[in-house]
Amino acid sequence: MNAPASPTAQARHGALMAAARWRLPFSRQSWRGPAGSWLGAGAGSSIDFQDHRNYAPGDDPRHIHWQAFARTGALTMKLYRAEVAPLVDITVDVSASMTFTPAKARRTDDVLAFCVASAERTGAPLRLHAVAGRRISAVAAEEVRAGRWRERLPAATAEGPSAPTALPWRPGALKVLISDLLFPGDPAALVSLMGAGAGVGIVLAPTLAEEAELAWRGNAELTDCETGVVRRQRADDDLASRYREAYARHFALWREACRRRGVLFARVPSEGELALVLGGEALSAGAVEALA
Repeated sequence: MNAPASPTAQARHGALMAAARWRLPFSRQSWRGPAGSWLGAGAGSSIDFQDHRNYAPGDDPRHIHWQAFARTGALTMKLYRAEVAPLVDITVDVSASMTFTPAKARRTDDVLAFCVASAERTGAPLRLHAVAGRRISAVAAEEVRAGRWRERLPAATAEGPSAPTALPWRPGALKVLISDLLFPGDPAALVSLMGAGAGVGIVLAPTLAEEAELAWRGNAELTDCETGVVRRQRADDDLASRYREAYARHFALWREACRRRGVLFARVPSEGELALVLGGEALSAGAVEALA
């Protein structure tokens, strides 16, 4: 009998299956970047005609518009769209809540692996970072492909919830933040940074169905998984109702902040196969698109 696949191997397999069906939304805009296979915002050498301009000494004579010269006697140049490779920046939250359950840890892994696979299939120059509180660490794409990226991170310390504010986004990049967003505060500052500098911003939020409900009742001693702070709490139906409303309000605040700043937002449930899950909210929000 074959041994069952490890959670890491399962995540990689799920990511590759998803990347064979979906990709990051590269077709949302014209890009600027190094030579590649996507139509850019500038002039270049693709077969897609864009405009024309007057000839200048040193121009490539192969692009002279000879038909226009025959009509007008003036030399003009045909301009074609550039073919470029979009820049892709991916930042993944590695605070303790992201691995609170095995299901959520696997979903985080396969969402990250999907984003890496999608970027690499386009030939995009890729830059990866992991963030936990104020600590930002570079991540190698090959470590994500091998499923070893967590092992290479510095030892975690209880610095409080992950609330990044100064992430290293490149201007004009497709910027992806993978985070459960379970930290307090106004999302406006973080979302504004993602929406600035042109490009496309995307927030993908791995979620658990059990996080949305307070399932227990009675007295309990609770430990914050990120700060280590312990508190005693009594839960009743009234507290459960207020918790449910606060949870929904928190994500509504994120959704509205992203909408105002043109950043794409989608929650990614931890339950179910990634290829199927991405065909739900992520697809309808434009955070992924179907492969042609």
